Amino acid sequence: MVQVRRVLTFKPDHTIDIASWIQNFSLSEDSIPFIRQVLQLAELTGSDQFTPYGITCFEQGLEIAEILINLNFDTETIAAGLIYSAVTYTDLTIDDVKIQLGSPVANLVQGVQQMDVISNLGSEQRLHNRQQIDNIRKMLLAMITDVRVVVIKLAERLSIMRAIRNMDDYTRYQIAQETMEIFAPLANRLGLYEIKWELEDLAFYYLDPDNYHAIAKYLAERRIDRENRVKDIVNTLKTALLNVHIEATIYGRPKHIYSIMKKMLRKNVDCSKIYDVLAVRILVDTVEACYAALSIVHQLWQSIPEEFDDYVATPKPNGYRSIHTAVVDQQGRPFEVQIRTYKMHEEAEQGIAAHWIYKEGKRQTLAYEQKIAWLRQLLDWQKQLVHDTELPKALEKSIFEDRVYVFTPKGDIIDLPSGATPLDFAYHVHTEVGHRCRGAKINGKMVPLTYSLKTSDRVDILTGKESHPSRDWLSPDRGYLKTPVARAKVLQWFKKEDESLYIAQGKALLDQELTHSSFRQIDLNQIVKKLNYPHVDKMLAAIGVGSLRTSRVIQEINKIQGIDLVTAQEKEVFVSEAIKPKASPKKLKLDQVEILGVDHLLSHVAKCCKPVPGDPIVGYITRGQGLSIHHKNCPNIGFIRDFQKNRLIPVNWNIVAAHNYPVDLEIITFQKAVINQLLAIFTGEKINIVRLETLALKKAAQFKILLTIEIDSIQTLDKMIIRIHQLPQVIEVRRV
Repeated sequence: MVQVRRVLTFKPDHTIDIASWIQNFSLSEDSIPFIRQVLQLAELTGSDQFTPYGITCFEQGLEIAEILINLNFDTETIAAGLIYSAVTYTDLTIDDVKIQLGSPVANLVQGVQQMDVISNLGSEQRLHNRQQIDNIRKMLLAMITDVRVVVIKLAERLSIMRAIRNMDDYTRYQIAQETMEIFAPLANRLGLYEIKWELEDLAFYYLDPDNYHAIAKYLAERRIDRENRVKDIVNTLKTALLNVHIEATIYGRPKHIYSIMKKMLRKNVDCSKIYDVLAVRILVDTVEACYAALSIVHQLWQSIPEEFDDYVATPKPNGYRSIHTAVVDQQGRPFEVQIRTYKMHEEAEQGIAAHWIYKEGKRQTLAYEQKIAWLRQLLDWQKQLVHDTELPKALEKSIFEDRVYVFTPKGDIIDLPSGATPLDFAYHVHTEVGHRCRGAKINGKMVPLTYSLKTSDRVDILTGKESHPSRDWLSPDRGYLKTPVARAKVLQWFKKEDESLYIAQGKALLDQELTHSSFRQIDLNQIVKKLNYPHVDKMLAAIGVGSLRTSRVIQEINKIQGIDLVTAQEKEVFVSEAIKPKASPKKLKLDQVEILGVDHLLSHVAKCCKPVPGDPIVGYITRGQGLSIHHKNCPNIGFIRDFQKNRLIPVNWNIVAAHNYPVDLEIITFQKAVINQLLAIFTGEKINIVRLETLALKKAAQFKILLTIEIDSIQTLDKMIIRIHQLPQVIEVRRV
């Protein structure tokens, strides 16, 4: 089992001797009064309160602080480590810490508390779920402001692993698995190797005790021989290096049990084939001295070429630098030699902690570039977890977006745009949760649905039994919804809710149109198939909502029944009245209109109704201006007196010809910015915009957009109306 050295001295009354504890460490004189104050608060609140792991909060705080002191962290970090367990397991609050120890320490403690969500990621095979890895990324992003938070959390995890031997088997296994899969890789990516190795060995002990004991037994049986060999190797190296004037520190390095196991699995060999079970480390002043020492090693012993790694010339992704070589002594026994500078050794042993050596009164902070480098290390760690080479690019692309990160009641992390509300959160979780939302709690307190979520908020949505969104949610001025997706879901609900009304309206409009026509018996199912609707109700609803024109339905009926709407008598009337206008009209000939039996007649589209190909039309013989083409439902045609009705001539569109026609549209929207999306739609379809006006409807908190576009047919117009209607910000679109 991993040996753990505790630096604790007890007084006769069995309380921990604080003064003695302080003397065990090289703390600066200026920091000792503050550390003493923190120790007194931690002892007062946590000396008689136990953690779930069988030690008091005060003992755990001391152990966390010891780990941080050995990593050369600053006074505030050590203070946060001392008091963290008391805040977690006693009545001591973050506000209490802020008042008594200051905001910097309180902020660190609060940051470590936020990391507790990691503990929910390791069970039930959730760790290897892509979404959970994405959640880890979001959580880490929320903590990027201070790397010390993560190191405190790792120190706490190490103290937990040292204390769980008396817990039940299932709990030990769960904690060990979580440690091996989450915390040890994180310590590795941060370069905190001493923490990483101890976490791995402790976790391995509980996860695979048989293999752990087998390797430990192998090492123990040869301990005396190994120690004697190390002494001989060290003495030989010291003499050889001094002969070439290289000053060095040389010592034997124990191989960690879990790292032996990993190498055995990777190489598919037993313990006897692991060359670095016995290893020696050489520390020198310069890089040049590293390579000079390497040359001496290879002169003294025969090298094993395939076991040579130069991490000085090519550092590992996490910044690790050292020269590793394996050699064989005169008896044919292999061992490993590691060569590095003192600076490399400090970086290897303490990792990122080497950047956090503080001078009292001159607090340092990580520069922006250091934060980016740290984040990339974390992304590498996540890549290692999920073995997904594509994930880091996607994460890097979105890592600095303006987002908020909030917690579900189960501890999952949801990311939303900055400014999002609890209602946006509800619709993000599930559409039905949004529809049934009646209220929200943030961190256990009721808030209005217009509350702006903040990173680390824990959100509880209160729901009713029935789905019933409010139309007020759609008003931008009310501030209920900030995300287009949530707004679209509300709009979709109201569209579906009103579908029966749209069906009734569509049926009435179609019946009205059919009463003016002399069709044979009509099978609407045939029409539905031609227009690509799943059933009749969907087609009628489309008519009611305005995305399908009745003229389009009539057009299909004409095609199916083959009806010729122009009679010979009507031709006669047209010829007698239209061929000889009183004055030469100035209008251009309209080839798109076809009048049976007559060619090359002057005609024009009426400005009052602006029909387009596909609309039902009628011709009106003007006096001196040729033929005026109107929509059949044009109000001006309806006002024609009885004695003028002989001037109305049935006409058809000549669909072979090509031409563009002006059409007026009216759009009601929540946001004026929808104009950009409209322009994109029309540009993509190569549709010309003749006119664009915007009016503010202040009472309704809406905007009206008036458009005149040029299109070639009613089919194109219907297509555009449908696309515009699908925009989440659009309430209504209609042809004027």
